[in-house]
Amino acid sequence: MRKRRSLLAVVALLFVGYVGSYLALSRRGYATADRYHICGFYYFLPEMSDAWRVKNYGCVLLFSPLNIVDRWLGFGRVPASEPLWVLSRTQSFHFTKASIA
Repeated sequence: MRKRRSLLAVVALLFVGYVGSYLALSRRGYATADRYHICGFYYFLPEMSDAWRVKNYGCVLLFSPLNIVDRWLGFGRVPASEPLWVLSRTQSFHFTKASIA
Protein backbone atom coordinates (compact mmCIF):
# COMPACT_ATOMS: atom_id res chain seq x y z
CA MET A 1 0.00 0.00 0.00
CA ARG A 2 2.83 2.39 0.82
CA LYS A 3 4.59 1.67 -2.51
CA ARG A 4 1.41 2.37 -4.38
CA ARG A 5 0.89 5.67 -2.57
CA SER A 6 4.51 6.68 -3.23
CA LEU A 7 4.18 5.80 -6.90
CA LEU A 8 0.97 7.79 -7.14
CA ALA A 9 2.66 10.78 -5.51
CA VAL A 10 5.58 10.61 -7.96
CA VAL A 11 3.23 10.36 -10.95
CA ALA A 12 1.18 13.29 -9.64
CA LEU A 13 4.34 15.41 -9.19
CA LEU A 14 5.54 14.56 -12.70
CA PHE A 15 2.14 15.47 -14.13
CA VAL A 16 2.06 18.79 -12.26
CA GLY A 17 5.58 19.54 -13.53
CA TYR A 18 4.56 18.64 -17.09
CA VAL A 19 1.46 20.85 -17.05
CA GLY A 20 3.25 23.66 -15.21
CA SER A 21 6.15 23.75 -17.65
CA TYR A 22 3.73 23.75 -20.59
CA LEU A 23 1.78 26.64 -19.13
CA ALA A 24 4.90 28.67 -18.36
CA LEU A 25 6.54 28.14 -21.78
CA SER A 26 3.38 28.51 -23.85
CA ARG A 27 2.12 31.63 -22.10
CA ARG A 28 5.52 33.27 -22.42
CA GLY A 29 5.41 32.29 -26.11
CA TYR A 30 1.93 33.83 -26.45
CA ALA A 31 3.18 37.10 -24.96
CA THR A 32 6.12 37.17 -27.39
CA ALA A 33 3.83 36.33 -30.32
CA ASP A 34 1.49 39.17 -29.35
CA ARG A 35 4.43 41.57 -29.22
CA TYR A 36 5.55 40.56 -32.74
CA HIS A 37 1.98 40.18 -34.14
CA ILE A 38 2.37 36.46 -34.91
CA CYS A 39 -0.67 34.15 -35.06
CA GLY A 40 1.20 31.09 -33.76
CA PHE A 41 3.79 30.94 -31.00
CA TYR A 42 7.29 29.64 -30.28
CA TYR A 43 8.24 27.95 -27.01
CA PHE A 44 11.60 29.76 -27.23
CA LEU A 45 12.59 33.01 -28.93
CA PRO A 46 13.70 31.98 -32.45
CA GLU A 47 17.39 31.75 -33.28
CA MET A 48 18.95 30.57 -36.51
CA SER A 49 20.54 27.46 -34.99
CA ASP A 50 20.03 23.73 -34.81
CA ALA A 51 19.88 23.93 -31.01
CA TRP A 52 16.83 26.20 -31.22
CA ARG A 53 15.13 23.83 -33.68
CA VAL A 54 15.72 20.85 -31.39
CA LYS A 55 14.45 22.72 -28.29
CA ASN A 56 11.42 24.31 -29.93
CA TYR A 57 10.24 21.34 -31.99
CA GLY A 58 11.03 18.98 -29.10
CA CYS A 59 8.60 21.03 -27.00
CA VAL A 60 6.07 20.99 -29.85
CA LEU A 61 6.14 17.19 -29.82
CA LEU A 62 6.34 16.83 -26.03
CA PHE A 63 3.51 19.24 -25.31
CA SER A 64 1.26 18.43 -28.29
CA PRO A 65 -1.35 16.57 -26.16
CA LEU A 66 -1.67 19.53 -23.80
CA ASN A 67 -1.68 21.97 -26.72
CA ILE A 68 -4.55 20.08 -28.35
CA VAL A 69 -6.55 20.19 -25.10
CA ASP A 70 -5.67 23.86 -24.63
CA ARG A 71 -6.94 24.71 -28.12
CA TRP A 72 -10.04 22.53 -27.66
CA LEU A 73 -10.86 24.51 -24.51
CA GLY A 74 -10.43 27.73 -26.52
CA PHE A 75 -7.36 29.09 -24.73
CA GLY A 76 -4.49 27.82 -26.87
CA ARG A 77 -2.76 28.64 -30.12
CA VAL A 78 -1.09 26.59 -32.80
CA PRO A 79 2.74 26.46 -32.64
CA ALA A 80 4.22 28.62 -35.40
CA SER A 81 6.36 27.33 -38.23
CA GLU A 82 10.01 28.21 -38.40
CA PRO A 83 10.61 31.80 -39.56
CA LEU A 84 12.01 32.51 -43.02
CA TRP A 85 15.51 33.52 -42.01
CA VAL A 86 16.93 34.52 -45.38
CA LEU A 87 14.55 36.40 -47.63
CA SER A 88 17.03 36.77 -50.49
CA ARG A 89 20.73 36.31 -51.11
CA THR A 90 21.50 39.90 -50.11
CA GLN A 91 18.93 40.42 -47.38
CA SER A 92 18.54 38.51 -44.14
CA PHE A 93 16.19 39.02 -41.22
CA HIS A 94 17.03 38.04 -37.67
CA PHE A 95 14.22 37.68 -35.15
CA THR A 96 15.45 39.85 -32.31
CA LYS A 97 13.87 42.17 -29.79
CA ALA A 98 15.50 45.11 -31.56
CA SER A 99 14.00 44.21 -34.96
CA ILE A 100 10.54 45.50 -33.93
CA ALA A 101 10.61 48.85 -32.20
